[in-house]
Amino acid sequence: MKVKLELLKPNPFKKYINDGKLNKDRVEILKESIEHGTLPEFFVARKHNGFFEISFGHHRLQALKDVKGKDYVVDVNVVSFSDEQMLVDMVRENITQRDTDFQDTKQSILLARGWLTANVPTVQLFDSRFDSRNDKGQLLGSNPQPNSCRSIAKFLSKNGKTIGRQTVKNYLNIADKLNPEINVKKQTHATAEHKNKNDDSIGVRDAIKLASITDDWDEQNDLIKALKNSREQHGNDKQTNLTKYSNAPKKIKLKVREGKIDIADIEDASIKENVKEHNEKNPRLEFMPNFAGRLRQFDKDVQILEKQVRAFKMVFHSNEFKEKYYTLKPKQKKNLHSVINNIYTRISQCYEEVEFFKGLLSDKELLEEMK
Repeated sequence: MKVKLELLKPNPFKKYINDGKLNKDRVEILKESIEHGTLPEFFVARKHNGFFEISFGHHRLQALKDVKGKDYVVDVNVVSFSDEQMLVDMVRENITQRDTDFQDTKQSILLARGWLTANVPTVQLFDSRFDSRNDKGQLLGSNPQPNSCRSIAKFLSKNGKTIGRQTVKNYLNIADKLNPEINVKKQTHATAEHKNKNDDSIGVRDAIKLASITDDWDEQNDLIKALKNSREQHGNDKQTNLTKYSNAPKKIKLKVREGKIDIADIEDASIKENVKEHNEKNPRLEFMPNFAGRLRQFDKDVQILEKQVRAFKMVFHSNEFKEKYYTLKPKQKKNLHSVINNIYTRISQCYEEVEFFKGLLSDKELLEEMK
């Protein structure tokens, strides 16, 4: 159906996203696409009070109006969408577009949660799209609440495109736990502003990680400072260091927050702290319990070995050894070889261990004392 641009109106739920305001930078980028003839001139809309409410594409609509004028005609697929379908289409489009503003995505998911909380009775949770099995068909126990992350993800994915539960959880964590004064970078094509060294904003991935680590706003602010002041400031380094921070002892976390430890060194500091705590709880053991008694027993065992060697020496060094050896039957020869090889292996292993011990005692003072 051909419809003039002036007859196309916003999705009724658009007013809940950024107060209905559009991102001017995105509109300008789309206007450039119009000049190159690459911007789609097709909309999905429902008829309402003589106008057509579009499901999504608000920035595209504004760009077309600015360039082509309100009387310009575009193709419109007229659908009989309910309010719920209008909300789902708009939110899903916001979430799946890679250049969507971070705040738009967050508010879109919050809007979906609010809708489910207000409009989905518990009995509907037994609908197939709210089943109590995961993607592998495994039972998950009780049915989810209407505003749970899994319920929201299934609600927004019911008509096709999949939105993962983890994505929903990440944005809700930011909305519910992250200090609202923290400036999260926008996910737009205009990335030049992100390269500003004085920019105090953080990436979305960092925001997600911060919200998952702590809901303490002061701690979040301290961690942002720690990341900014660290010698490792690349994206992957930040994620790695935040993960190490979450697993660090409380004392080390406090030192990082106070700026006494670079967050890049948190792993080494954590190891040292763990060793210290272990030694405090478990005092060092004796070098060798009952040291004198064990040395005496070791000396006796060596004496026994020496006697056994002397016994073999009497046999193998005798002049008649060859004559006696040739009198042995094949099985006896095999047994003798086996015994000798076994003794050789055991003594070799002991010798290697003694050499290792001597290596540990390489300190000159200790070697002097051993002489």
